[in-house]
Amino acid sequence: MRRSLRAASLALMLSLAGAWGAPAAAAGAGKAPADLLAQGRALYLQGQRADGSPLVATRAGGLEVAGAGAACVNCHRRSGMGGAEGRSYIPPITADALFTAMPVGRGASAIGDGRPAYGEASLAHALRDGVDASGRPLDFLMPRYRLRDQEVRALQAYLRTLPQKPVAEGDPVHFATVVAPGVAPERSEAMLGVLQACFDEHNAGPKAEQGRHKLAPGMQQREGRKWQLHVWKLEGPQENWGAQLARRASEQPVFALVGGVGGAQWSPVHGFCEAAGVPCLFPHLEAAPDAPAGFYPLYLGQGAVLEAGLVARHVARQPRAAARVIQVLRAQDASAEAAAAALRQSLAEQGVASSDLRIAPSAALTPELLSQAQAQDTLVLWLRPEDLERLPSVAPAAAQVFVSATLAERDELPLPPAWKARTLMAYPFELPQQRGRRTAAMRQWLEERGLALADERVQGDAWVACKALRTAMLEAEDHLGRDYFIERVETNLERTTATGLYPRLALGIGQRFASKSGYLVRFEDGKGMVAVGERVAP
Repeated sequence: MRRSLRAASLALMLSLAGAWGAPAAAAGAGKAPADLLAQGRALYLQGQRADGSPLVATRAGGLEVAGAGAACVNCHRRSGMGGAEGRSYIPPITADALFTAMPVGRGASAIGDGRPAYGEASLAHALRDGVDASGRPLDFLMPRYRLRDQEVRALQAYLRTLPQKPVAEGDPVHFATVVAPGVAPERSEAMLGVLQACFDEHNAGPKAEQGRHKLAPGMQQREGRKWQLHVWKLEGPQENWGAQLARRASEQPVFALVGGVGGAQWSPVHGFCEAAGVPCLFPHLEAAPDAPAGFYPLYLGQGAVLEAGLVARHVARQPRAAARVIQVLRAQDASAEAAAAALRQSLAEQGVASSDLRIAPSAALTPELLSQAQAQDTLVLWLRPEDLERLPSVAPAAAQVFVSATLAERDELPLPPAWKARTLMAYPFELPQQRGRRTAAMRQWLEERGLALADERVQGDAWVACKALRTAMLEAEDHLGRDYFIERVETNLERTTATGLYPRLALGIGQRFASKSGYLVRFEDGKGMVAVGERVAP
């Protein structure tokens, strides 16, 4: 059911994607036929020819690459804005970079010799022979492609659409944030308070110059375009979310979705972002969506799904004689179900048996429900605070117990003492005693804006999303396209000190989860939370 629901949602989104992306593509495409643009796009992004065969090229040293390995996107990125490969600079190949003359003193070359504008013949020479429009050899990183004349024309037509700019110069930039059904009002309000303060801060303009931060005479601070935040509250079952998102986007197109809050049911939002080509930046979720990886949705972490990996890694390293893993969860708790499914799969791959014990939504948690556990078993409790508090005061029959930090919702574990002594908590955040400096900056920011610390995890994720948004938008201001915005987030995230509650954030090309590691922790009298071993990436 879950798989068919996702397929239906993605099919709906794909049917809407053409209308959403058409204005940006058409603006730069001129009169190029749609089939020619499609051929160029497939060559650029996938390294695939019109007949389905792979594009073939030769790199320095005679190494042959084909298909996806030969695609232009690998170096020049989806935006066409290029980047860096080691010490080599990869220049932009957008329309304004290629198809206008480059005067002396400008351009990708360090010596800035300039060059004439590219045309079809000089572009073909560059692609096939590695020679630029002025006759100079291109960098050794540039492959030599085996391209037909029609394919050169198709690539030229597609490159003329780059960079795609969905926001007209000078217009305000519209963003939205999504609130899923079932989210407690205090959680959504905590997230919205941070985002609105972030937008207000941006719209207030640059801070006044003071002391050493004063600019030299004749210089002035640049004021970016205004931002407007829209709140999209979804309603009803998730099979209806796609239509709601499409309607909202039709009524008010947005540049990106920022922040957001939900549980584990997020796949329709993920599908919308990917199909419509809209960045989806760092929503606060309890569990990563069960959806195919994409380019546009970005997440801070996998939540309870990463915790399942931490538990599986630990269990697999223990003696396995007669070992069983029993997962305990409330039926109809989507986040617990997602975590249990991830752990079940990981354990099965390592030959460890597991079983699930589901408690009906209205059933009381009694000792009899847990009586099937034996001394050599492991219990994994995908339970929330109200259930953890109701565990029987007698010690558990199982020798080892695991709980979820995400579902427990706070660091202070609400367990009876007899249980706490045998319990490890999967913890996908930095240890509290080590993250003080970073959370202190966030707390100060909240205080200066009159915001109480109501939900540190939700507000921390929104704060990271705010910082990432502001940095990427500042850098992308002159080339404000969605693809370039995503690329700037990828590049900048590893450099930021605004990591919220996480130990480290980084997004390599193709990576969509910024935090990839966590701890197992235990609780000691007088010491509180203590790590069991090092931080690991399961």
